Amino acid sequence: MASNQEQSPTGKPQPGSPLWFQDVIAPKLGYTALKDWQVTLACAMFNKEDVVCIAPTGSGKSALLHIPLMAAKTANQRVLGMSVAPTKSLCDDQARAATDRGLKAIAIYSDSLRAASAKGRDLMQEINDDQWDLFILPPELLHSDEINKFIQHQTPGSSTKTARLDLIFIDECHLVREHGDDFRKAYSRIGQLRGRLDFRIPWVAVMATLPDGKITDAVLDSLGFEKGHYVMHRMRVDVPNIQYIPRFFNHSISGSTFFDISWVIPVGTHSLDHIKKTVIFCETIKLACSVAEFLETLMPADWEDRGKIIMPFYSLLSNEYRGVYIDAYRKGTTRVLVGTDTLTCGMDVVDIEDVIIIGLPPTPERLSQQIGRAGRNGQPARAVVYVPRRVRIRDGRNGAKKETKDDAYRNKLKQDKPELLHWFNASPEFCPRSVFCGYYGDEFRLVSNCCIHHCPDAYDSCTEEIGKWLKALQKDVPPAATTETTDKEDKPTHHIIDKTVMYPAARRIIRQWVEKTWPTAQGEDTLTPATAFLPEHLQERLCSQMHVVTNAKKLGELLPEWHYFKEHGKALFKVCKQVLRVFDDIWKERERGITIDEEAE
Repeated sequence: MASNQEQSPTGKPQPGSPLWFQDVIAPKLGYTALKDWQVTLACAMFNKEDVVCIAPTGSGKSALLHIPLMAAKTANQRVLGMSVAPTKSLCDDQARAATDRGLKAIAIYSDSLRAASAKGRDLMQEINDDQWDLFILPPELLHSDEINKFIQHQTPGSSTKTARLDLIFIDECHLVREHGDDFRKAYSRIGQLRGRLDFRIPWVAVMATLPDGKITDAVLDSLGFEKGHYVMHRMRVDVPNIQYIPRFFNHSISGSTFFDISWVIPVGTHSLDHIKKTVIFCETIKLACSVAEFLETLMPADWEDRGKIIMPFYSLLSNEYRGVYIDAYRKGTTRVLVGTDTLTCGMDVVDIEDVIIIGLPPTPERLSQQIGRAGRNGQPARAVVYVPRRVRIRDGRNGAKKETKDDAYRNKLKQDKPELLHWFNASPEFCPRSVFCGYYGDEFRLVSNCCIHHCPDAYDSCTEEIGKWLKALQKDVPPAATTETTDKEDKPTHHIIDKTVMYPAARRIIRQWVEKTWPTAQGEDTLTPATAFLPEHLQERLCSQMHVVTNAKKLGELLPEWHYFKEHGKALFKVCKQVLRVFDDIWKERERGITIDEEAE
């Protein structure tokens, strides 16, 4: 155990003392000085004590992974730390950050293990041979054969010669109480490692959001933290530079248009600087792709690299692609990322100006986590959260069936998640910030950039842009697009497009039609390519959602920005009708008796 004295007999700071961490360790990690609470927790970890830190994003809690490892190396002690992070991209981020600070760090997951193996390397053997200071892995890998074998060798009394763990670091440990996805289920099993490891290894658990009391106690108990035997530091969860703006949907989000968020791309924008760096959270991958596609249609058609300005981001993308997207986002060439909750745990970007959340988050913690992506550089930022109108508490009741159904929904929400209901039905007297403060046990402090109730003009510019887009898009829709077809042979519905066979076939057919039709449509504009006639992104949208094109009006609604609809919409509709007729026959033959999922449509 380290001495409590500040200086050794030689006059130098005593290893493990607060002065030593400030004078010796802070410069090695690139800090001018450590924060007081970082020093307190660092001393505890150096003395092999468990540590818990609850602090908002951007506060410096991630440094708790690097400080004890660098301290051990500086004190000429051998060191090996294991960090558990929720996503592969976050594992890579942690490894890169640790490497930048002089630690030998590696991310371990199925892809990195395979890539190393292809080059003749065995990463787990390298860890066993004490070649690394730190390895970071996702929780599902904790129960893999490779890690199980490594943990077996860590058992006290094991005679196997292998590197010994000195630190366990659990990032985003609030996920222990959020079950549903595989990695969250894996989080709930992390505590099982306690009985298999030396009890003297310090555990460090960090998170941005957990309310004081039973919920925090339950999470820590699951991880094996014994009450009274760990050092805790809790900071305010509320981030004062983020403005809270709860909203109810004014426009439908069931189709291909999302007018409520059209303000992200200002009307008439001619510079990337006019588009704020924004993250948009969606409940599903399908919704995220649709939102990204809609926003792309609002971009000027002649912009160079317009396809890179708004990008989707979700778990099914390869780690390599996600890395490319995040890098472009950090540099500012990509301005808007649209994705699922993967964005909460999968990136570290400090200058996000706007966070938009579409749909009701499942817990207050998830809402706080997503909101917390904004303004990590301390600059003013906004969090705009859209939920269905049924979340709104109404004063009067007319007894209608829909109203009764909405009442039941709100009553259930009030019973299960009252904080969420209050957050969206807040008032100047009990605003969204005060709801959060009450939930997390923080003292409410009114700030100048508080919320839409204390700053009612906060959303005016967004409302103005939405109005401009509605006017502009309605003006661009040709009259023919709003005229019902008189074709008696039109079917009321079609089966959805098969992505593996039908979609590629439809793409070929539509592309051939475009190339065949454009020469007669271009007139004297012989230098413009056929993609200007029906752009690629409109072709993709048409082919992926062709099943909704049951008449000319539906085609016009699906492609409202297609400027050639008036002259060529009828011909394109005939092509779609022929394609869908064939596809329907195929469905009948090969899918007879199978019910198509309405939600998928």
